Amino acid sequence: MALTADIRRAYTDGGTKTVITRSLRKLVRPAVKVGTLVFAESDFSLPFPVLRPVPGIIAREATMEDGRLFEDQALFLDRLNQGHRCFMGIEENTGKLTNYRWVSTTAAFVPELRRYLILKPGEAYIYDLNTIPEFRRRGIDAFTRHYTYGYLRDTGYKRGLAYIHGDNQPSLRASRHLLKPICRILYVQFRGCFPLMFAASGTRIPELRRLEDLMSSPGSVV
Repeated sequence: MALTADIRRAYTDGGTKTVITRSLRKLVRPAVKVGTLVFAESDFSLPFPVLRPVPGIIAREATMEDGRLFEDQALFLDRLNQGHRCFMGIEENTGKLTNYRWVSTTAAFVPELRRYLILKPGEAYIYDLNTIPEFRRRGIDAFTRHYTYGYLRDTGYKRGLAYIHGDNQPSLRASRHLLKPICRILYVQFRGCFPLMFAASGTRIPELRRLEDLMSSPGSVV
């Protein structure tokens, strides 16, 4: 049953090509992990598309009291205590969580690459976005994304950065409204080794550093 569900999910995400890609990836694990990440940016100085609210959905920033809405409450509280911020969509009639995304304005860990994305002043990193299954295909993600990016712009941020898995076609399509791809990174990690990164020559890659490189830099804070 789990295998069937995985195949169905892969086909929904990107069709036959995604099914084949994910199947081949599983065959070589755990000896080697292979994947692609598409890094994208949003220039907050450019005009945004017209905001299209979703009837019955309220977009707002999460507070400590909203932890009860999340499946992993400990992770939610830990991130807030680290200074990260969470923006979410709430169903007005029921108070249910419909969608969320996290924002960090400090160095952010990219687990697939085992490196930290280094942010410059005025930059924000958007990550771990999710729409609860029962609320998908209603435009809620686009609505809350617009709200989040607009909030960041209005509070002084100039640029947003995010990454999407290269085989996640629905997210790649949805992100086009406010995000522009800047590079595609292929990563390869052999068991017990640090991930290798590959990108086309001339590609503008965001600054990514290993933890040991950060710790060795004077005045570095992770």
